Amino acid sequence: MFWKGTIAGALALLAAPIVVSVSVLTRPTLSKDAARQVAALTGHRSAMITGMALDMIALVLLIAGTVWLALALAPRAPRLAMAGGVLGVFGSLVVLFENSVAAAAPAIVAGLDPARATAMLVRIHSGAAISALGPLSLLGDIGIALLGIAAARAGAPRWAAAAIAVGALGEGAGFATGTKVLVIISFAVLFIGLLQAVRTLVMSPGPRLAAEPARAGAVL
Repeated sequence: MFWKGTIAGALALLAAPIVVSVSVLTRPTLSKDAARQVAALTGHRSAMITGMALDMIALVLLIAGTVWLALALAPRAPRLAMAGGVLGVFGSLVVLFENSVAAAAPAIVAGLDPARATAMLVRIHSGAAISALGPLSLLGDIGIALLGIAAARAGAPRWAAAAIAVGALGEGAGFATGTKVLVIISFAVLFIGLLQAVRTLVMSPGPRLAAEPARAGAVL
């Protein structure tokens, strides 16, 4: 059971950056500008919907992977793991909510003329809830960066911690500015850092994690 949980958590964590990168490459634009979104949904409807679906999948994977990473790091860096895990999951849930609201865009564009659809999207994006939650999504990037520092405390190389922090903050900046190249590069850097962190945790698990296989072996 221990190794199944470890493998599932690690795979979820590592799959999330890959799925997001595919989503970014699929969509013609990352811009939050209503007019550009209407134009993209009009001319590339299937690509935009596919990208939105992949984003939702990636967020679910990221939440699961973040929880696993925080729990795996907790025995060696409890405070950083707790703070990083809570912030990482909270930030991902904020983005998940924002994406859930944005999922209405294809139906709006399909049912209204471009001018009315643009006005409707502007009203949605400028709503009180979206405006208030927007900055909070940055907490997720900060949480992942803290987990990178915790990974270094757990024995991962410092360059891996730096890669995780730079990748997490870089992809946040990329999405905020709608820069696809920055998002893809940042997720590539993040993936490399997470891969090394996972390797460190799997090869040299903490005391609590190491005890689980031993208990299972004793029972058998």
